Amino acid sequence: MSMKKLAVLFVVAPLVMLVEAAAVNAADPANARKGDNNFYNPHDTYNPNVEEFEWAEQNAQLPSFPEDDNLIEFQVTRPNAAFNYFIDANSLSYNEADGVVRYTVVIRSRTGANNVAFEGMRCSTKEYKTYAFGNGKGKFVQPRRIAWKPISENGYTRYRQDLAEFYFCNVHIVNLSAEKIIRELKYVRPQVQESGFR
Repeated sequence: MSMKKLAVLFVVAPLVMLVEAAAVNAADPANARKGDNNFYNPHDTYNPNVEEFEWAEQNAQLPSFPEDDNLIEFQVTRPNAAFNYFIDANSLSYNEADGVVRYTVVIRSRTGANNVAFEGMRCSTKEYKTYAFGNGKGKFVQPRRIAWKPISENGYTRYRQDLAEFYFCNVHIVNLSAEKIIRELKYVRPQVQESGFR
């Protein structure tokens, strides 16, 4: 075989291999996402078997009404001077079966008035659900309609965005648990600035 033909083969063969690899990745998006290091992000919403998977929410039991001794204050990145934000440590749970973090949030005004809600958060879909509100008399009351809604960045409800990004859906927390989230709430202080989901 001539040297010219050999040179052409050396150029064409690698190109053919690249084209074939691209075709394999296009046919199998999971393979393309993994890459050479097979890195898996537990908070990645992509599921190659999505047609076979049907998500089902587990039953959520209302916790006891929050007491001041169990409240953990957390910061929001766009603070409103009129409010302080707390999570009731006793209410916090993570259910691995449905991937939902459930918690009671207390939003306290400077005058001492409390807005209380028991909520759930789905990291994979960036949604929240309010299961019950405080009625101002130390009791929970369930709303007529309970549905999952997108997490927004609006001022008063900005706390959900920050809970998701820094505490509940933090991809750096391995083997997520209520205990680990509580530790993050106690010791992690996000910078007070604009931020978004990672």
